[in-house]
Amino acid sequence: MNKYEKLFFSKFIPEWSEVKYIVHEHIIVIVWKLFLMLCLFVIIPSFLYFQSLAIRNLIPFYILEIYLIIVYIKIVYDIFNRYNDAWIITESSVIDLKWALFHIKVNSVNFESIEWIEVEQNWIIDTILWKWTLIIHKIWEELFVLNEAKIPFEALDEIEKIREEKKEDPEKEEKDKFELIMEALTWVVNQYLETSTGLKKKEIEKKSIEDDVKWKKWTIDLR
Repeated sequence: MNKYEKLFFSKFIPEWSEVKYIVHEHIIVIVWKLFLMLCLFVIIPSFLYFQSLAIRNLIPFYILEIYLIIVYIKIVYDIFNRYNDAWIITESSVIDLKWALFHIKVNSVNFESIEWIEVEQNWIIDTILWKWTLIIHKIWEELFVLNEAKIPFEALDEIEKIREEKKEDPEKEEKDKFELIMEALTWVVNQYLETSTGLKKKEIEKKSIEDDVKWKKWTIDLR
């Protein structure tokens, strides 16, 4: 983990936490998508432009320059964006970061809330490149998925190591149990609020319709 990672990813974790490990998408995936974008949106359009006199007469050269600048900015942004979509492993949880310029989504799961961690490979090339898909199964039937990750077993070893350390500290284990109970209560309360809010909204809408009908001319209340 380099200095940039430590500074950048520390912003998305609690102040009392420490970044232990970062799991990124495999560099091969980023390079491959970069290559495709360069071919489709830079090399082929430029080749056609300089090979076709009709296109050059139709489109001024400065339009091509503006287009290429925009494409390069988009490519740089995509590289930065994909690099920063990662799992941040701290001493107590795994944080799923989805980063974009105007939208950042952060989800976290405590180690105690993890039922199991699944790793899978779908192609032979994945085995050759040591490329895996990581899936965390939470107790509340939610999933954390990181596709085409780079060497995830180091991260899994880190999680197991932290778990062993936590087992040796009874006070920390009690604190973690309390956090797990609070997480469960929060989930139950949120589910209840969503359900009750939906029912209340339906009752209000029903009452509003009944009131509208009741006060219309020639309406007879048969209740």
